Amino acid sequence: MTEREKRQRFPIVDRSLQYRFLVMILAYSAMIMIFLALFLFLPDIMKLYDEGLSLEARAIAADRILTLHARVWPAVIALICIIGIHSFRALLRILGPLYRFRWAFEEVQNGNLGLRVKLREKDYLRREEKAINEMIETLSGKLKTIQLAGGDALKSLDELEQIVTKKGDLTETDRKVLRVHRHDLDALMDTARYFQLETDEREQR
Repeated sequence: MTEREKRQRFPIVDRSLQYRFLVMILAYSAMIMIFLALFLFLPDIMKLYDEGLSLEARAIAADRILTLHARVWPAVIALICIIGIHSFRALLRILGPLYRFRWAFEEVQNGNLGLRVKLREKDYLRREEKAINEMIETLSGKLKTIQLAGGDALKSLDELEQIVTKKGDLTETDRKVLRVHRHDLDALMDTARYFQLETDEREQR
């Protein structure tokens, strides 16, 4: 099973962030249940323990508590589950793009400018996807220009060396200057060649 198939089967993209989000959902759910208990049940509980009230009033309060227990908690738990599942799925539509952006950053760092980020149909962060692809395209275009210009400069330097060598009037200073120019151009081309500009067939992991 490939890494991509594993992610599709087990939706754990960023374990730390997803667990923190799950803890946040559980904390909010606990707060909702506590507030409901306070506002719905506390008044009747206070009546239940108020010895100044008649037995009939206290019995009505107890019956209301039991009725609320039977009606409120199943609905609250079902609502919390629905909201939690929906929130978790919505989070995946953000974490999925973030995973792909992180992969793209690592690929660019490794010298691959032939990639393009492609999100799933229902993913969020579409504007960021477009911005990253435009950034990569711009970098690729500029580096291609540098590579071509550097190649032309090396050819010109070769021709210049051949011309001045034939004349035979090179001084040691002239040779040193030419060596420095060649060294600098070679260093520039080595840096430019670090980046691969061809379209990457693995454009999406």
